[in-house]
Amino acid sequence: MRVYRDDQKFLQFRINAVLWAIVAMFVFLAGSFWFVQGVQAEKYRGLSEANALREIEVPAKRGLIMDRRGKILADNRPAYSLEIDKVVLKPLTKADPNHRARLFEFLSSVLAIPPQELEARWNKQSNTTSHAQPFILAEELEMGQVASLQAESIAFPEINVVPKQRRNYPYSTMAAHVLGFIGEVSEKELEQNHALKQGDLIGKRGVELMYDNFLRGQSGAEYWEYDADGRRLSEYAPARKTPVPGDNIYLTLDFELQRRAEQYFAENEMVGAAVALDPRNGEVLAMASSPTFNPNVYSKRFTPDVYKLITSNPFKIELNRAIQGLYSPGSVFKVVMAMAGLSEGAIGPGTVFNCGGSAIFRGRRFRCWRREGHGTVNVEEAMKKSCDIFFYNTGDRLGVDKIHDYANKLTFGEISHIDLDGERAGLVPSTKWATEKQHRKWYPSETISVSIGQGPLIVTPLQVANMIAAVANGGKVFQPHVVRFVDRVQKDGSYKRFRVPNRVIHQVDLAPAAIQAVKEGLWKVVNEEGGTGGNARIEGLDISGKTGTVQVIAQHGWVKTEGLPFKYKDHAWFASFATLNSPQMVVVVFIEHGGHGGTDAAPLAKLLYESRFRSQVAGSTLDLSDPETLQQIKEGELPLPTTR
Repeated sequence: MRVYRDDQKFLQFRINAVLWAIVAMFVFLAGSFWFVQGVQAEKYRGLSEANALREIEVPAKRGLIMDRRGKILADNRPAYSLEIDKVVLKPLTKADPNHRARLFEFLSSVLAIPPQELEARWNKQSNTTSHAQPFILAEELEMGQVASLQAESIAFPEINVVPKQRRNYPYSTMAAHVLGFIGEVSEKELEQNHALKQGDLIGKRGVELMYDNFLRGQSGAEYWEYDADGRRLSEYAPARKTPVPGDNIYLTLDFELQRRAEQYFAENEMVGAAVALDPRNGEVLAMASSPTFNPNVYSKRFTPDVYKLITSNPFKIELNRAIQGLYSPGSVFKVVMAMAGLSEGAIGPGTVFNCGGSAIFRGRRFRCWRREGHGTVNVEEAMKKSCDIFFYNTGDRLGVDKIHDYANKLTFGEISHIDLDGERAGLVPSTKWATEKQHRKWYPSETISVSIGQGPLIVTPLQVANMIAAVANGGKVFQPHVVRFVDRVQKDGSYKRFRVPNRVIHQVDLAPAAIQAVKEGLWKVVNEEGGTGGNARIEGLDISGKTGTVQVIAQHGWVKTEGLPFKYKDHAWFASFATLNSPQMVVVVFIEHGGHGGTDAAPLAKLLYESRFRSQVAGSTLDLSDPETLQQIKEGELPLPTTR
């Protein structure tokens, strides 16, 4: 009986053991199924697709960028990249362990890159890309390299020479700070925009950045069948996705004005910026910053030597001085002072002050730029001769806070929201600023320096252009913009044009008498004998303007800086508009350490006005009965006949 029970227990144990083994086997199978289908799903899906159907991206053509009349400033050109097909390479290296070493030796001889560097590129990038995606080893291949690679395609079937579209700027440095450049998307940009993927080329600066969503287009795809050995068989045409090209963009820039501005800086080896605006709508007709750069260099991978050369440049070639350079405005700020003083009643058109070369304000002696002084002057004569003493008195009567308010209304101290990246706001001081930012009291004697555009007052050339435009058009402050039209691609392949709207930011309440007096003074600066802007004068064209010369080092007494080292020379300004009765263009020129505004900055403005108003400059009479002439006047190609 005891033996029977023992046998029964042993039999039950064996049955339980078998059951547990079956359960363990099912648990193992279920776990393996979950691991393969869940954890490693992407891996096996990629391997499956690599052996069956693979997606080959077809990049979209980036949209063109053109000037206001359709001259192409940025297009695309064909280029060739070297790709290594990892799916094809894998079985070759299994069959011959030395195959990859021979591959890199061959590529080294063609590309003139050490095998060790090619190996390093492979190790760095192959782990970050899908097994099914080709590995891009080199770009911008020369035609000789393409021929050498294709000649060895049988020995190295994993090599693919792939045609690509590369960004091209046919005029090299022309409008580089406005156009910007493109580059490969960064890790930070991938995190911010999940629609992008590794290797995408996007805008990095300028219009290329600000309008990237329009210019980039939508990539397409082809789907090809591959066998287990990685050989391409045929395309699965029904799955093909046609790429959608990017939208074309028309800038507000005038090619000829832009060319002349940049040429002036280059030929005279000057550092600075020039801005030309249409005061009727805020369109930027020209924006030059010197020195400039070649965006073609930026739109491909840097070599270490090129990167070192760029970063070591002491003149900061990437800086768009028109919107990012911060400078004291000097005497061009006297336009704001005159407008504020007349509008507030601190001075009137008949108010006069005597200039003897210097005067005492708040216990300190302040000099005029002219040692012998200007005698008795009113506001128009003070503008014409740029008399410091007159504006010292005006500033002393106004006070810094009223100066701040009018400067702010006329765009200083805030960004204009131009459609370019990196714009800076500058600074207009006030008692509040001194208390909150400087943690000190503002002293009235400091207002005297601010009255002539010195002291803790800094602006950009674009802000000066906006200010002059508001004076020219009677107080309207427009939001400046560099893009005029966007031609959007439709589904049928046609284009639908969208115009960038002209937007008035605000209307400055300026007294009509103040506007008239200031305009008269600005006209005298250029057109009357003794005016500081005579070098901008053009017969037959009413140009109004204001010169400015800014000290960059403390000067005691009347000192000329012509012979000083570059960094100690004065800055030069010229701010202007034309014509007096029908303002159609504003030109602001800034020369960094350039000398005097009348001698160094005004001549460039003259060149731009000659280009824009060449018909009137040539003395041609306008036939107002001719419909074509009337249309040209309406479009701004010709000015209204002057009645002065």
